[in-house]
Amino acid sequence: MKKLITAVAILICGLTNAQIKEGSITYAMTFEGLAPEQAAMLGDMETKVTFKNGKSLTEMTSMMFTNQTMIDEKGMMMLMEQMGNKIAVKQTKEEMEKDAAKSKDKPADPKIEYINETKTIAGYECKKAIVTVFGKDNKEEKTEVWYCDKFENPNKEGKGRGQIIMKGLNGVPFEYSGGGQGGMKIKMVAKEVSTNPVPDSKFELSAEGYKMMTMDELKAMQGGRQ
Repeated sequence: MKKLITAVAILICGLTNAQIKEGSITYAMTFEGLAPEQAAMLGDMETKVTFKNGKSLTEMTSMMFTNQTMIDEKGMMMLMEQMGNKIAVKQTKEEMEKDAAKSKDKPADPKIEYINETKTIAGYECKKAIVTVFGKDNKEEKTEVWYCDKFENPNKEGKGRGQIIMKGLNGVPFEYSGGGQGGMKIKMVAKEVSTNPVPDSKFELSAEGYKMMTMDELKAMQGGRQ
């Protein structure tokens, strides 16, 4: 009987500690360091991240543009629409690795310092971490991240543009600020969380009607930005 009780206890602990691998998180986006008239042009923005067993789909919407980025074990697909222009970029895992390797400013792995502080965001207890990202000339940029370790990080390898902050993090960020151009920062705060099942079709993006471009072509169009 004792062995049975012990086995049940171990099983329950295992279920309790298992991270959530499927669902979606919707974030409100606000801009710090942006002129009021520019912020008004962008309007209310939000980002929805849907994830399932290592796959992630990030959907960003505003009055002026939409952006969808799907990342899985095979690679990445990105669809962008702005002012009627539709652009699609697709990369295999190998192409993403080559693209990162040839970057002149390839970032080092971030340094993560876990802090013994918590707060509740969107109904979930989140923990604090200071993530140090190393940019050009090894310049450090520290970001305060509130993450929830009840959710599995679908992008723990930090794949994709602007995803370095995710690399190695023991959960999913629920609140953080990311750097932008000219000192501008974008603050993301989770406002709605769902753990409902996600159909596999959610991650099947179609590039029909979009102009296909390579990542190098996209970077050139954006003035060479990484």
